[in-house]
Amino acid sequence: MRLQLPKPCAIAGPLSRGRRLLWFAGHGYTVGGEGFIVPADAPTATDPRFKVKALPMRDFGTLVRLADSKHVLSVFDSCFSGTVFASRSGAAPAAITQKTAEPVRQFLTSGDAGQSVRDDGAFRDLFIRAIRGEETADVNADGYVTGDELGLFLSQRVASLTAAAQTPRYGKLH
Repeated sequence: MRLQLPKPCAIAGPLSRGRRLLWFAGHGYTVGGEGFIVPADAPTATDPRFKVKALPMRDFGTLVRLADSKHVLSVFDSCFSGTVFASRSGAAPAAITQKTAEPVRQFLTSGDAGQSVRDDGAFRDLFIRAIRGEETADVNADGYVTGDELGLFLSQRVASLTAAAQTPRYGKLH
């Protein structure tokens, strides 16, 4: 089955106050430093058609910038997904009010570029436990679990769980 993405929303007016969560769990691969999401019907990475069939991670930055939503958190539970940060820059704002004042496109990956990730659901389970409050991800105990706090929590817990063989990454595109 070919990976189907929704067509980008045209941004003609003010951004929606809504928040979006994109979760992708599947196969990823890196060719020449470029990360790809790999659909089931893609040829092998050595086949020249691979780059036409697979979706480059850098394209997700473009797609989420077009989303008609104030905040977007994209989570990638796939091998080599950390390459999405190749075009990232800047630091996170300090306070919750500042964090919610402007649109943001945040990413969280289950591993770094060049890493294979476990497919046993451990990353997903920790993510769900954190957002339900079953795990302590709210570092400053202010009642909000920010994307940064969630990323820090998952980065530390998954790295510990895998003896640093899998190191989640998180951050924002500006």
